[in-house]
Amino acid sequence: MLKPEPALDRDPGLQPERTGLAWSRTAFVMLLLSALLLRGGFAHHEPMLAWAGVALLVTTGATYAWAGVRLRVITLSSAPVTVSATWAMRVTALTVALVGVGLAASVLYHGELLARLGALMH
Repeated sequence: MLKPEPALDRDPGLQPERTGLAWSRTAFVMLLLSALLLRGGFAHHEPMLAWAGVALLVTTGATYAWAGVRLRVITLSSAPVTVSATWAMRVTALTVALVGVGLAASVLYHGELLARLGALMH
């Protein structure tokens, strides 16, 4: 019978700071994308793009807030991964995926981008 390995002590190094910075960088990129979606939605009168931008902007705010919470939790906790961190990653990934699907649906529905790409190929 195999014995479970003893739990390793958590490295008190820079891991909490790197994790917090990773969440902050993710939120910053999401902020840039939401600004582009909002601008595109309003400039081209595309409500689907505007709503995708709003959804991503709300998620961006939650991600920025989560970055601070996650830094405090990982600093004080002995467990590097928590259930809430797993759910935060899932919700962030799901929102980004849904915004991507909305963007793809908008492009395919109107077809202007595909027509321009097709014209460039010929």
